[in-house]
Amino acid sequence: MKQKFYRLLSCCFFLFSCQSNNELPNTDIDVARAFIKDIQQSNFTQAEKLMLKEETNNQYFDRFEEHFKSRPKEELELYKNADIIINEMTPVSDSVTIINYSNSFNKNEKNKLKVVRVNGQWLIDLKYTFSGNL
Repeated sequence: MKQKFYRLLSCCFFLFSCQSNNELPNTDIDVARAFIKDIQQSNFTQAEKLMLKEETNNQYFDRFEEHFKSRPKEELELYKNADIIINEMTPVSDSVTIINYSNSFNKNEKNKLKVVRVNGQWLIDLKYTFSGNL
């Protein structure tokens, strides 16, 4: 009887831990870090879940994914092992933050991401990254 109880308890803990790994990050900086890390790891399916769903964003994302995947394999490995460096966080409003970042592989290349809160969830808005317009 005890063995069944412990087995059931173990399964519950396992299922709970798996479920929590699928939850989306809930702060602007956590969403930005997760998105950047997913891109660096070539995990575009996961990164896309953190993106604001709009036609322009989808087009930017698709083009960026193609470009990133076309890089040499050695370079992609360097990105996978790179650390994210947050250079600056600029809150524009209570629902918009601009994240200036680079990575340990290419510290001189600075990028910006716009993170927006929509319906309580922080999401990446790529239009700013590619156009620079708020």
